[in-house]
Amino acid sequence: MENNTSKYFKYAVGEIMLVVIGILIALQINNWNEHTKSVKIEKTYYCKIAEDLQVDIMNIDSSMVSLDRRLESTERLLKNLLKIQNDKEIILKDFISTFRYYKFIPTKAAIVDITSSGKLDKLRNQMLKNRILGHYTEQDNALNIIDVNYNALIAKLFSIEKLADFGFQEVPQYRKIFDTELQGLLSSEQWQLHPNNEIFIRTKDLMILNMIELQREKQLLTEIKDDAKELNSLLVSNCN
Repeated sequence: MENNTSKYFKYAVGEIMLVVIGILIALQINNWNEHTKSVKIEKTYYCKIAEDLQVDIMNIDSSMVSLDRRLESTERLLKNLLKIQNDKEIILKDFISTFRYYKFIPTKAAIVDITSSGKLDKLRNQMLKNRILGHYTEQDNALNIIDVNYNALIAKLFSIEKLADFGFQEVPQYRKIFDTELQGLLSSEQWQLHPNNEIFIRTKDLMILNMIELQREKQLLTEIKDDAKELNSLLVSNCN
C-alpha cells in the first residue's frame, strides 16, 4: 500500500506539473499572439499615416503650382497698375486670379482615428509617436498662420468699399452678372490714371500685401512638405 501511495503521489505531482506546464505554454502562446496582433496594428497605423502624408505631399505640390500662378497674376497686375493704363481692363482682368487658388487641406483620417478612439498607446515606438504628433501640431500652427494672413488680405480687399467706382461690375469674371443696362448705370471711375486716387492707393497696397502673404504661405507649405517627406520615410521603414 505504501508503494502504491508513493506511485499515486508521484503520478499526481506529475499530472499537476503537466497541467501547470500546459497552462504556461498556453499563456505564452496567447501573449505571443497578442504581441503579434499589437505589432500588426501598430504597423497598420504607420502605413495609414504614411499614406495620408503622401496625399498631403501631392496636394501641397498642387497648391504650390496654384500659388505661383496667383503670384504671377499679382505681380503682373501691380506692374500694370504702376505703369498707368488708359484701359482699366488690363488691370481688372488679373484681379480675381490674384485671390483664387487651390488651397491645401491636410488629409488627417488616420491620426484623427487614432487620437479620437484613444489608440495612441498602440504606437509603442515613443520616438516615432512624438515625431508624428509633432508634425501634426506644427502643421496646424502653420495652417493657422496661413488662414490669419489670408483673412487679413481679404479684409484689406473689402476695405476698398467703393465697389462700383472700382469697377467690380467690369471685372471679366463678373461681367456676365450685370446686363447692358446695369453696366451703363454702374459707371466707374478712371482711378487707374491717378496714382493719388484713394482706390489706386488701396489697390496698390492690396497687391503688395498679397505678394508678401503669398511668399509666406509658400514658405510655410514648403516646411510642411519637407517635414512630411522626412516623417513618411520613417513610417515606411517601420511599416513594412
